[in-house]
Amino acid sequence: MTDIVQEYLDKHSDRIDVEAIEIGRDIIRESYAVLAEQLGEGPWLVVADSNTWEAAGEPVGEMLDAHGHDWHRFEVEAQPGHEHPVCRDELIEDCRRAMERHDCRAGLAVGSGTVNDTVKMAAHRAGRPMGVVGTAPSMNGYTSSIAAILSDGVKTSQPCGAPRVIIADVEVMAQAPMRLIQSGLGDLLSKPVSNSDWAISARLNGTPHSAEAMEIIEEGAAALQGVAPKLPGRDREAVRGLVDSLILSGIAMSVAGSSSPASGGEHLISHYIDMTAHALDQPYDLHGCQVGVGTLNSAFMYEKLREFDPSTLDIDSRVDALADWSTYDDLLKERFGPLHDAVVEYAKPAYPSRSRLRERLEKIVDQWDGMLADAEQTLRTRQSLEDELRSAGAPTRFRDLGISKDRAHRAIVHGKDIRNRYTILHLCWELGTLEKWGAEAIELLYD
Repeated sequence: MTDIVQEYLDKHSDRIDVEAIEIGRDIIRESYAVLAEQLGEGPWLVVADSNTWEAAGEPVGEMLDAHGHDWHRFEVEAQPGHEHPVCRDELIEDCRRAMERHDCRAGLAVGSGTVNDTVKMAAHRAGRPMGVVGTAPSMNGYTSSIAAILSDGVKTSQPCGAPRVIIADVEVMAQAPMRLIQSGLGDLLSKPVSNSDWAISARLNGTPHSAEAMEIIEEGAAALQGVAPKLPGRDREAVRGLVDSLILSGIAMSVAGSSSPASGGEHLISHYIDMTAHALDQPYDLHGCQVGVGTLNSAFMYEKLREFDPSTLDIDSRVDALADWSTYDDLLKERFGPLHDAVVEYAKPAYPSRSRLRERLEKIVDQWDGMLADAEQTLRTRQSLEDELRSAGAPTRFRDLGISKDRAHRAIVHGKDIRNRYTILHLCWELGTLEKWGAEAIELLYD
């Protein structure tokens, strides 16, 4: 493990469930001692999908057998008609029941996003510890105490325990499919805009903000310097830098007590694509790849925000134009169809009253310069982010994700309603610019 990862693990041990992180090359077969120390004596439920079992499951099983450790295998499978598994309530319950049926002492995830989140939540519900042997540098959830779950059709972030121990074998990570590596980069490059969202929410709404978490995010950004163009060649040191940055990002979320340091409007765009994909049988891509393109949209909107003259905002007209909740709810039914009942749970608490909208718009105008200064602390230009994604061969256009132009536009202008978290999408909607700027973003970021 790098010194900086260990430093923050030690510094924030009171707020982080993770006890041990091992990062290195060819370390899986040597990891039994640390796994056993953190997860206890068996049996363990070893959870993988078919691909992650091939990548790392077999050496894990051989290692456990060599030490005489009892274990049971649980295979994560995709739903009928879907190419990839998704972390969803039913899968979590199946995993939890398997833990209890085999009287397993702990869960051991062998995989990345879906597998890790499934075992995190299943072990949390079963009251058991878990660990993870990572197979791809595809997301930042290895160290986080939340799980991304498709629940009743909506992509949610739910609290749970983090892994007690994480094994990140750089050799395994470097051999992951390139799209998964690009996904990890896309997820990480969202931080300049997600942290701007976090900052403006803190200023306008008084939501909690953490300087300590921001410090960790900055360290993660430093670990990412010069990494992107080396990833297509599977350079081991570059992959190591990507892994370090992903691990630090997850630690930042644990320190902040929420996913806010790593998830803003760009993630809502990805979640919208995921939700409509599973509910309506439409195409989608890996989460981090979608986030990368969503990040370019958010960066574009921040550039538009810099150009906006707040003195031109007619607050009275904006407040008068606000539909009452029942009218807006009818619009949500039209927009989300079978997903409405799940979406409304999040959309209703976020929908402002006229008095609340007036209060916030007045605050936006009054604190415009300070709000922009807060956002600028982490912002990067859209072009610099795009150049970095391109250097790694990662998607930079919605077309690259395989989704239609209309659906991409809807992800931008409707995505705000699927999560009660204030982002650049919500700010633009309140200013009355979301539709216009969203249309301009699509013209720039589709083809």
